Amino acid sequence: MLPLGKLPEKVLKDVVLRRVGARRKEVVLWPSFGEDAGAVKSSKDIYIVSMDPITGSKSFVGWLAVHASANDVAVCGGRPQWFSSTILLPRGSTAADLKKIVDQIHLACRRMDVAVVTGHSEVAPFVSSPVVIGHMTGKLVAPTPVTTSGAKPGDEILLVKSPGLEGAAILSADFADILRRKGFTERELRVGSLLIKKTSVVEEALSLASTGVNCMHDPTEGGLLGGLYEVAEAAGVGFEVNRSRVPIHPLVQRICEKMDIDPLRLISSGALIATAPRFSSRVLAKVGGRIIGKILSRKQGMRVIEDGREERIKGPIQDELWRIIS
Repeated sequence: MLPLGKLPEKVLKDVVLRRVGARRKEVVLWPSFGEDAGAVKSSKDIYIVSMDPITGSKSFVGWLAVHASANDVAVCGGRPQWFSSTILLPRGSTAADLKKIVDQIHLACRRMDVAVVTGHSEVAPFVSSPVVIGHMTGKLVAPTPVTTSGAKPGDEILLVKSPGLEGAAILSADFADILRRKGFTERELRVGSLLIKKTSVVEEALSLASTGVNCMHDPTEGGLLGGLYEVAEAAGVGFEVNRSRVPIHPLVQRICEKMDIDPLRLISSGALIATAPRFSSRVLAKVGGRIIGKILSRKQGMRVIEDGREERIKGPIQDELWRIIS
C-alpha cells in the first residue's frame, strides 16, 4: 500500500516517469524526480509549466493552489502569468463554499498579475474535502531554466524565509481546536492563520534567478529536509545543514513544540532553497536569506548537525502534517 503524500521515489521513477507520452522536441525540461516544473520552447521563447494539487488544507485550498504552482514556475526562472484549475467539491457543498475557493484564487492571481484562463469545477462523489489542482504557466525570464538537479558539491545552501510557514497556517486554521486545548489564544490562532500570506517566493526566486545560482527548489511536502532530500537525489549529491542556522518563525517554533513535530519536516511553501558557489552579501540582503549549510558529494551523504551531533538522512521525509491528519 502506498503511503500518504508524495509517491515514494522508486514508484515515481518506475511507474510514472517512464511513461511521458510522445518525445516532442519542443520540451526542454522533462519530468524527473525533484523537478517541480517543465519547460517548453516556442519559436522565440521558453515557457515554464507546473501543476500542484492541494490536499492537506481545508481553509486555504484556493490560495495555495495558485501560490504552490506559481512558486514552482518562479524557482525554474519563469514569471507566472496564466493559471487554470480543477476544483473538486464533496457532496453537500454549497455555492458559498465554491465562492470562498474562487475568491482566494482570484485574489492570489490579481496580486501577481496572473490571468485565470480556464478551469473546471464539480461536486465529486468520492472526495471528502475540497481539492484544488492548480496549473501555472509563465515565460522564462532567467537566462536558462534553473533546475533542482543543478546543485554541485561545494555550493553554499541558501534558505529564504522560515520553514513551516504553510504548515503552521494550516494547523492554526484547520486544527484550531487542538491548539486551543494546548493553550493557544484566539489572537495567536489568527496570527498563525495569517502566515498563509507569506507563502509566495515568486519575487525572491526571480531575484535569484539572474545571479548565477546552480539550483533553486521550494520545499513543500516534507518541509525543508524533504526539499533538501529532493535536491540531493535530483543532483546526485549530499548535503550538510546546521540546524542552529535555520531561521524559524517564533510562532512556527511554538506550534511545533506544542504539537511535538519537527519544523524542518513540516510543509513549507514560503521557504526557498538555492545553491551557488558563493552568495554575495548584497544578494543575501536583497532576498533576506541565510546560509544554512553546503552541498557535499554523494559519497559524503546527507546530514543535519545539531549541538555537535549528526543526524543522517537516509530516505524520503514524510511530512509531519500527514502524521497529524492520519
